[in-house]
Amino acid sequence: MGLSKFRPIRRRALAFGASLMLGLSFGGLANAPVAAQPAAQCGLGNGQKATGTPIKLGAIVTKQPGTDFTGITGMAQAYFNCVNDNGGINGRPIQYVVEEEQTNPQQVAALAAKLIQDEQVLAIVGSTSLIDCTVNHAFYEQNNFNVIVAGVPFDCFTTPNIAAVNMGPYYSSEGAAQYLARAGAQSLVAVGANVPGGDHDISGVGEVAVANGIPNNGAFLENVPISDASAIALKAAQAAGDGGGVVINFTPPEGLKILQAAEQQGLIDSVMWAWSTPGNDASVAAALDSSWNGKVGINAELNLVDSSGPKNSLYRQVTQQYAPSIPLGSFGQMGFVAADIITTTLLQLSPDQLTQQGVNAAIRNIKNFQTDILCKPWYFGDLPVHVPNNFDRTVVPQDQQMVQKEDCFQIAALPDNNLDSIRAAEQSQGLNH
Repeated sequence: MGLSKFRPIRRRALAFGASLMLGLSFGGLANAPVAAQPAAQCGLGNGQKATGTPIKLGAIVTKQPGTDFTGITGMAQAYFNCVNDNGGINGRPIQYVVEEEQTNPQQVAALAAKLIQDEQVLAIVGSTSLIDCTVNHAFYEQNNFNVIVAGVPFDCFTTPNIAAVNMGPYYSSEGAAQYLARAGAQSLVAVGANVPGGDHDISGVGEVAVANGIPNNGAFLENVPISDASAIALKAAQAAGDGGGVVINFTPPEGLKILQAAEQQGLIDSVMWAWSTPGNDASVAAALDSSWNGKVGINAELNLVDSSGPKNSLYRQVTQQYAPSIPLGSFGQMGFVAADIITTTLLQLSPDQLTQQGVNAAIRNIKNFQTDILCKPWYFGDLPVHVPNNFDRTVVPQDQQMVQKEDCFQIAALPDNNLDSIRAAEQSQGLNH
């Protein structure tokens, strides 16, 4: 499908422990119920430590006050550690080179060049950055790198050489707004973090309001770390009005501040609340008491963290063994899925294909990668823009756990989000089935 068939997109300027091996080497799930699908495993699942020449992979991740995505790359590293303890890539261990950044464009550009040119990584996988896709997508295209990310800025979803395991804050906020519209919200308001691209991240909420014939009562950006959550909660509730809906788009610690402030001010039931994907986190569920039961709809781009499918069961086991300090949540699942995709891809290649050129060609050819963590199979594919994850579900807190409120649904195709064209391309290329 040619680029001309895709609608142009509004662009916003850049403001910017061994015992847990379970006697099975993660080749099976101890004490798990019998499932229809076979148990998942890390790599070869043979319990043999990889000792050959390392295979280098890289990532760029934002870590700064109020925005810390290192749980994603940390979980990818945990998965690779498990792979390396189970035969690696046919005997070769994975070396994961992760570079942290603080939304400085020059820094981020230099890090991409360092990874590809100096470190000679074979692929960039699991990057999660507020500006990497915006700053570096042309560099990736010039170097024929097909990059697998957990996407944040919209450039992660509108360029030919980047595909994300998630759908990012723009589409996830739309999904949260769709939930509120279905639930009968009389208006919609969006509140997000004042970070590069933050205005676009929440702009889809107003588009959902227009599509559903209800008032769009505004969008607000707030500095992070949040210092006055009470004022933010009150402003959002007042803007929405009685029976209105509020969508928040923040990382778990910052979003929790707003919900807890809403509870303290008696605002839980004055409006309807929703949150983009970061809210699907065990730490969030544990922090919200029963007064929030069913009262905030969280758009979950990935499955419930306690779901029992083979891949998610392995995710929980790897977390317990290799990354117990990383909370179970969507961020961890993103890192796990990205690492699972590249590991599966590398294991299918011959030794002479384990080059930058060979690996990135293989990434481009990924079709219908199966995982119970996502609503639909994942792909990279030969598309001018990429949103392979465009179905998701709604979860809500219930007695300190997240439970599913709505099963997988389509993110609505809207005038500015390309999903009509993307789904036509999926159908024509046999993707996402």
